[in-house]
Amino acid sequence: MTKIKDIYAGKPDAKDEIETEGMDPFFENYVVPSNFNINAITDGSGAFVTGYKGTGKTAILFYIEKYLRKKDDSTLSSFIFFKGDYSDSKKQEMEILAKRLTSIISIGNDVVLSGTDFEYIWRWLFYSRIIKDNQDYNYGIFENNDSWIQFEKKMKQIDIGKRKGLSIPPKLSLSLPISDTLTQATISPTFEIDFKDSKMEESASYRTFIQIIDDADELFKNLKRTDIPYFIFVDELEAYFGDETVFKRDLRLIRDLIFTAKKMNMVFAQNKKVKTKIVCSVRTEIINAINRFVVTKELNKVISGFEVPLIWDYTNTNSYNHPIIKILTSRISYGEKKLGNSLSEQEIIKKWFPEKIGSSDAATYILNNCWCKPRDIVRLITSAQNCLAAENDSFSQKTIDMSKKRYSQDSLTELKEELLALYSPDEINRITTCLTGFKRIFSVDELSQRVNKYYSEIITEKKLPDILSDLYRIGFIGNHIPETRSYRWQHKGDDGIILDGAWKIIIHSALTSALSVNSKQDKILSTKDSPKIGIVVDVNIKSIWADHALGEFINHGHKYKAKIIKSPTLKKDFSSLVAGDSYKAKLIQFNFSSKTWRVELI
Repeated sequence: MTKIKDIYAGKPDAKDEIETEGMDPFFENYVVPSNFNINAITDGSGAFVTGYKGTGKTAILFYIEKYLRKKDDSTLSSFIFFKGDYSDSKKQEMEILAKRLTSIISIGNDVVLSGTDFEYIWRWLFYSRIIKDNQDYNYGIFENNDSWIQFEKKMKQIDIGKRKGLSIPPKLSLSLPISDTLTQATISPTFEIDFKDSKMEESASYRTFIQIIDDADELFKNLKRTDIPYFIFVDELEAYFGDETVFKRDLRLIRDLIFTAKKMNMVFAQNKKVKTKIVCSVRTEIINAINRFVVTKELNKVISGFEVPLIWDYTNTNSYNHPIIKILTSRISYGEKKLGNSLSEQEIIKKWFPEKIGSSDAATYILNNCWCKPRDIVRLITSAQNCLAAENDSFSQKTIDMSKKRYSQDSLTELKEELLALYSPDEINRITTCLTGFKRIFSVDELSQRVNKYYSEIITEKKLPDILSDLYRIGFIGNHIPETRSYRWQHKGDDGIILDGAWKIIIHSALTSALSVNSKQDKILSTKDSPKIGIVVDVNIKSIWADHALGEFINHGHKYKAKIIKSPTLKKDFSSLVAGDSYKAKLIQFNFSSKTWRVELI
C-alpha cells in the first residue's frame, strides 16, 4: 500500500529539484497556472515574470524553455542565475543542468560600489554570455561575418587575462562558472573591473571601459541573426537585508539588470523574423525593496509594461479542480505509479482525502491553510514525511494533526525569509516575538498597546502601519470582521490592508501553531482584558446634553462607549465640559442593551 513517505515531494526550489530528481519527474508533476499568459513571453513583449516567494518563478522559466523547444526544437537557450555570496567572496559552483548552458554570477561582500550605475557592467556580462553561447553553438545564433568579428574584437579589448582587466580600484570581482554539457567541462574565469580611482574622480580606465561598451552597443545592432530562436533566462534575483551597504548594492544590481534586459530586448525586437529575448524572474518583494530603499529610475514603469504576473487562480476554492490541489494529487499519482498502482484522479481523491478535515471540506481546508503557492504543497508533503505521519496512507484528520506543528513552523520560516527583503533578522525576530502568544484576532489598538509596552524600541506606532501592510502583503496576516465572518487576504485578490473601521487583524491559520495563538486563547485574553467596575479610565467627550454627556474610552486596545451621569464630583452642570477633551472617570455599571458604560467623573 502506498504511504505518505512514498509520495513524490520534490524540492522547494525548482532548480534543486531538477538537479537532484531529474527533468522527467519535475515536468511530469508540473501544473501550469491556468491564468499565466505564456504566449506573452514566447510570442509577445513579456519579459519579466513576477510573483511572491514560492509561487514557482524558477519552475515556470524551465517550463517556458521546454515549451519553446517543443514549438521549435532548434531553439537555443542559456540560464543565468544571479547569486550573492553573503558569507565570503568564494565563487559559487553548480552542477550541469541537462542540455543547457548555465552561468552563475556571484558577487561577494567585499565589493562595495556606492551610487554606481551597473548598466554598463550588465551589458558587458550579457555580451560576454552571448559571445560564449554563439561560439559554443558553432555560430548558430549570430552569423560569423565581418560585423560579428568586429563586435567580438571590440569586446576582447576588455582584456581579463594577463593585465587583469581595467585597473580602477576598488575592484569588482564577478565569477561566471560556465558549464558546457557538450564537453562536460567547466571553466570559472574571474572578471575584475575597478570603478573609481582613489586619487581621481573618474579614471581614464573607467572612461575607456565605458567607451568600449558604447562602441559594442552600436556594433551589436548590426549583427545578423540566424533563424534559430535564442532566449536568455535570468533567475534568482535576490537581495537580503543585512549589511545595509551590501543590501542596497544588490538592489541596485538587480534594478540595473532589469533596465539592461529591457533595453537589449528593445534591440532584439527590431528583428521581427526571429525571436530573441532576455527573460527575467523577479520576486515581488524585491521590487518593493528597490522602490523603498534605492532610486528607482521609473522601475515600475519598465516592469509593468513588460510584466507577466505569476498568480495562482483562486476560483472554486472548495474544489479539487483548483490548480494547487491538482499539484498535490499529481504528486500522489506519481508515487502510486512508481509502486505499480494506476489510479484515476477521482480514485486518488477518494483514497487519500476524507470528506471533512475539522468542519471544512478537505480541499477547502488545505487551501485555507496555505497561500495558494506550489511551495505550500511541497511543504505540506515534506512536513508529513518528516514526522510520524510518514507511515500513514492518507491525508486524514490524524495525519494533518500529526504534521500541523511542523508545517506551521516551516511556513513561518518561509515568511521570515520573504521579509528579509525589507527587514533585518533582528527586526523580523522582534515582529514575530511580538505576535507570539498574543491573539489570533486583534485590533490595531490592541497591538499598538502591546508594542508600546514591550517592543517600542524596535516597533514604533509610526512604523506599525507599514509593518502591518508588509505582513498583509505576504499573507502573514489578513483582515477579518468576526460579526459578519468576513475575510480579506492578499493572496485571494484583496489588495491592501484595512486598518480602521470594523475590520480587525487575523493571523493566517497555518501560523497559529508556530505562534501559539488560537481562538480559545483569544477568548481568555479578551475576558481578562475586559473593563471592570471601579477602574478609572480617560473618557473623551463626544457630545454634551443637559443631563448627561456621551464619550468613549480605550481599555486594552478596545474602544468602549461611555455615558457620563450626574455625580457628587460634578460640581458644575454638563455645559462646563468641552467636547474633544478627556476627563478621568470611574466605571459604575455596564448597560448590556446599549453596550454602554455608565461612568462618573472624578
